Amino acid sequence: MGIERVKNMKVALTHAGKFHADDVFGAAFLKIINPDIEIIRSNIVLDNFDGLVFDIGMGRFDHHMADNEVRKNDIPYAAFGKLWREFAPSLYGKYVYESIDRKLIQDLDLADNTGSYNALAIAIDAFNPEDVKNNDSEFFEAMELAKKILINMVDQQKRHEKDLMKVKKYYEEAEDKRIIVLDEPLFYKDYLPFTEAIYVVYPSNRGGFAAQGVTISPDTNELKKDFPEEWVKNLPPYLRFCHTSRFLIAADSFEEIMHATREALK
Repeated sequence: MGIERVKNMKVALTHAGKFHADDVFGAAFLKIINPDIEIIRSNIVLDNFDGLVFDIGMGRFDHHMADNEVRKNDIPYAAFGKLWREFAPSLYGKYVYESIDRKLIQDLDLADNTGSYNALAIAIDAFNPEDVKNNDSEFFEAMELAKKILINMVDQQKRHEKDLMKVKKYYEEAEDKRIIVLDEPLFYKDYLPFTEAIYVVYPSNRGGFAAQGVTISPDTNELKKDFPEEWVKNLPPYLRFCHTSRFLIAADSFEEIMHATREALK
């Protein structure tokens, strides 16, 4: 289904009754694509319904069938994931599409398909009133929140994509590729894990300079090399802070932060 068809579509239908993050975010995404589309909630899909149907009806954007599709990492698609896969690449490009699918949508899809824990899904579920047979107003209230989250995430990932181009240049020009020095705080977590970089140094928004450890992949908190454990209890004189999780340090001057990262490499 082409994006232009959705932009000109008058109605879309999802199920009534108790709602979940899947149908709420699916509706929010459709409203972002086409602000004029009307979202109808019903448990009956008429044969002559002239609109988009999602999360019900066993069609293209449902996921309740036995042969439902799964991603390469075995996470099954839910309705929101299928809508995002269909329309987000042409709207936002490859990086934004893949990044938001990985960071947000996959966990929501997994929660809807398996009941696994997801904090955002639980927060959306809390919008359901006691009487779920009459909950349209709460559904649309939750949908507006989901719209804000999606719009903000898209804008954020667009900024991240620009940041990564700068980070790549910093890395390519670095003499010691284990310590990457940035002239400004930039998002680097989708690029530097795949390089030789171990630490990244940048001006702190609290003054002075900070350094963080680079993770082994973009989707984990595990670092290639933690900062020394002894720094947590016995802060060296050239540092003003070392996080208890040993992923972040701060110093007053550039010379001090560089000395600290070089010591950490030993």
